[in-house]
Amino acid sequence: MEQGSIQRLIRVFMAIADEKRLSCECGDLERIAVLVHRVMSYQSREFHTLEHVFGFLDEGSGLHRDPELVLAAIFHDLIYYQVDDGVTPEIESLLDDYLELREGQVFLRSTVSPEDLPFRVTRALFGFEAGRAVQSFGGLNEFLSTLVMLRLLVDHFPLAELLAAAACIAASQPFRGPDAQGRSMAALLERRLAAIAESERLILDQAALQAMIHRAVAFANADVRDFRLDDPARFLSNTWKLLPESNAPLRRHGAFSIVEYRQALQKMLAFFRHLDPATIFHDYRGVPSAGELEALEATARRNLACGRAYLRAKLLAVGLLEAVALVSGGDAPMALFMGEVPERPHEGADPPQGEAVPRETLMSYLPERPAPARLHTRHAVYRLLKDGRLEASSFDLKNSPLALYLYHRLEPAAWIERVKTSELFFSGDRSAEEFLLGFAPALRMELFEACASMVPTRRRPLAAWLAAHDAPDSVA
Repeated sequence: MEQGSIQRLIRVFMAIADEKRLSCECGDLERIAVLVHRVMSYQSREFHTLEHVFGFLDEGSGLHRDPELVLAAIFHDLIYYQVDDGVTPEIESLLDDYLELREGQVFLRSTVSPEDLPFRVTRALFGFEAGRAVQSFGGLNEFLSTLVMLRLLVDHFPLAELLAAAACIAASQPFRGPDAQGRSMAALLERRLAAIAESERLILDQAALQAMIHRAVAFANADVRDFRLDDPARFLSNTWKLLPESNAPLRRHGAFSIVEYRQALQKMLAFFRHLDPATIFHDYRGVPSAGELEALEATARRNLACGRAYLRAKLLAVGLLEAVALVSGGDAPMALFMGEVPERPHEGADPPQGEAVPRETLMSYLPERPAPARLHTRHAVYRLLKDGRLEASSFDLKNSPLALYLYHRLEPAAWIERVKTSELFFSGDRSAEEFLLGFAPALRMELFEACASMVPTRRRPLAAWLAAHDAPDSVA
């Protein structure tokens, strides 16, 4: 019998308490588990959920036998400030004494007592100064997640064990290269942990300190394990779940506009373009080895390259749709032009009976064209467009039929040129009309006729545009 997520969470806490022979009251453990469950079940979350937590626990890495790693897995994404639109109500009372919001920035209060152990240790671990602002992407989420964990558990767990879990959370702050002094993440963590051990009078010899850092580095590398996946479809499936977390309009299932969807894809493409693969994975004292680290980086580089090509294809398609919308009346819901995304079945729901009723989509009105001989249909990007990412998302199809249609219709040189002009269109350096005129008249006519069938309220302006530029009676 499969356990519910809240029951599983409670049993995980109880197993840790039993293994460590801690005198935790069941009521305390239940309250902590319920709080974690509530916060990580917010509708704004699609990737950083309990499923992500249990993904750590289910890995065959022995993590479930390491209580410090289990605690890190549970708490490392508890706070996601920019996704949850601040600190959730369930957490506010735990953090009110430490945070001050000024002009949209989060400041650490300078009035906190030096005797406050959770705040003192967390600040030392992250190197943050009281009274200073902390940026959302500068460790704020990891800092606050660690602080909440210490506040909730400091009366139940030995500090040394909580520090080991906290080190994992600190290490999981992603995509960090060496600091201004050239120190790696692991070297800086070693320095800070040693200082905390001394100031808090913890019995932590060099071997124990190094084991703590090896654990933290392994945890940080596991947290970005999607980048080491050999299957680009799986890599992009998980990455796609981040889009609604970082783009609030996409949470309005079926109601976000074409421009909002395009802007979300642009942000992801910019991230893929600027992410240095050398900052994704970390090592400490030869673990992982130089060869292993090089292989991880190479796989991440391939995934990022594939992701960039895939996003360029998606953006060309959505850009063409955006231009059609703009010349026929303005931006509109994506679902109006493309059709609605089928709802994902609820977990545990019975399979539907009988045959599914086909949904009306834009592709219902576009002619099917087989792949031309020039295309390598086994290429990763082509397979992603045709067969799709591994999983459907809450806001998007797995596959990309309109992008695939363009892949089939455009010669390679024309496709590359249209991708370049799409970026000029997005930046405002090309009008929608100029962008559309870059496509062959036959392709424009096919698309306009399909859009007129899908969106009859746009039929007249689409016909008028074609009358001015192509055949006058195409969509009359």
